[in-house]
Amino acid sequence: MRSVEKLKEEAFIKFVDIAVGAYPGIADASQQSKEQLTKLFLHNQNNNPAINYYGLWTDDKLMGGMRLHDFEMNIFSKIIPIGGVGLVAVDLLHKKEKGAKELIDHFFKVFLEKRVHFVALYPFRPDFYKKMGFGYGPKMHQYLVEPSSFPKGPTKEHLRYLQEQDQYKIKDCYNRIAAKKHGMFLKTESELLAIFKNPQHYIIAFEKDNEIQGYMVFSFKKQSETNFMLNNLIIKELLYETPEVLLELSTFLNSQADQVNRIEWNTQDDNIHFFLGDTRNGSGHLIPSVYHASSVAGIGLMYRIINVIGFFHELKTHNFNGSSLTFKLTVKDSLLTENNLSILIQAVDGHIEILDAGNYDVEMVIDIAELSSLVMGIVTMKELFMLGKVIVSNEQFIEVLNQFFFVYEKPICVTSF
Repeated sequence: MRSVEKLKEEAFIKFVDIAVGAYPGIADASQQSKEQLTKLFLHNQNNNPAINYYGLWTDDKLMGGMRLHDFEMNIFSKIIPIGGVGLVAVDLLHKKEKGAKELIDHFFKVFLEKRVHFVALYPFRPDFYKKMGFGYGPKMHQYLVEPSSFPKGPTKEHLRYLQEQDQYKIKDCYNRIAAKKHGMFLKTESELLAIFKNPQHYIIAFEKDNEIQGYMVFSFKKQSETNFMLNNLIIKELLYETPEVLLELSTFLNSQADQVNRIEWNTQDDNIHFFLGDTRNGSGHLIPSVYHASSVAGIGLMYRIINVIGFFHELKTHNFNGSSLTFKLTVKDSLLTENNLSILIQAVDGHIEILDAGNYDVEMVIDIAELSSLVMGIVTMKELFMLGKVIVSNEQFIEVLNQFFFVYEKPICVTSF
């Protein structure tokens, strides 16, 4: 008989064995590395109430596990709770026995019991989680450009190095930005500490009037075993409140040309190429007819609504672009039967109510994965319709539905878990 339970201290050693087998890249298989990982996981669970580890048991044998996170996220300027899951791992001997599905089912259960309506994860395989109802989040664009591609401004006078004692100034800056950015998670204490505990990190900030208004975390990666002067600069985190802040940080990056080959910048900003000078990645590759290879794009973060009615109730404070219509939303969800339903949504001047019954203008039928991406603003209603991912009973209402769901600012998330 199988069960999922919160891990007790004595089970962590076995869970680390499973995790290292499932993800060899997180640590080597040496006893020392496993002991360090066990100590870290135990510290997380014992000292951070927002992180908990769960195990999948067959009778008294541990066959898998996962790490759950309690986050807070900005959705249309409202801070809501959101559940996260990471490190979903199954023993190598028990692969293809639906262990991962059982863990994810329990993940849903934990957060449904907490009355959390929305969850997220980083997939080991996007197609696997897509079938489980997770919709795609924002793409990540990885640029690899020369330092001279960053604009050079008139000064760097407001920049300084940060030390661990500055972490709460960083948190204040980050959370001010997160409060204005749809999709951003609030910074947790453990994330904040991790920035300063990594000996490879450099942290510089723009400080003015005793207030940090932007910062950058970066490290170096050597590009040659025989030439110690050949290095790339890796931007880990770059946040800014004003164009002035961005320009000073950019001026710093521009000034590194004497010892930096290229700068790696991962960003979810679709239009950052308007800021950079030469966005070519150095490969010389041309995409027909003449499109120069610049960023490499990747799919990562995925979202899922686990309680459709509860989620739309949370959005009652949001204005859906002044739209006025009544529509029947029919959701297909093969995993959560309580989500496999139809609800009646009435919008008046952009404000919604969920009705028990009544007439409606149009019905739309959509899978929970696409709905999760649609409401976050990753994709538009018209795009989903043209891709055959939504059925509309009366096509004359496609434009109205497109306006209702349209999001002017796509979500951004810089939180890893």
